[in-house]
Amino acid sequence: MDKKISLRVSEEDLDVIDSFISRHDFPNRSAFIREAAIDYIERANIRKNQTEIPTKVSLPKKTENLVHYLIAIGHYESWDAAIRDLVKKGILSEDLANIKKQYEVIGDISGHIESIIEVQKQKEREYMTK
Repeated sequence: MDKKISLRVSEEDLDVIDSFISRHDFPNRSAFIREAAIDYIERANIRKNQTEIPTKVSLPKKTENLVHYLIAIGHYESWDAAIRDLVKKGILSEDLANIKKQYEVIGDISGHIESIIEVQKQKEREYMTK
């Protein structure tokens, strides 16, 4: 069961929080405060014991979306495989964007080839009927 708590925050801090929430994917202040608190606790625990592997990895939204895309098209089979590969290779967001572009170019080329094949088939049909 969720419990209600009170929190005192200066107007300036609340403006910063609201601005952050409006630019990111948080439905409301409560969700942001919950996630921020849990994230802070996890990071504090990791600093105390650097040998533990975190159970949650936070990625910038753009990077997260790119990884979702690469999983969806089959470049990675799962988040676990993606994270392992990305850490191993030290891939950055820009690299992920380039991988995505390569798949998009392949898709465009594939679409053009299919169009060319269809035109050739149409011409063959026309030739055969003459």
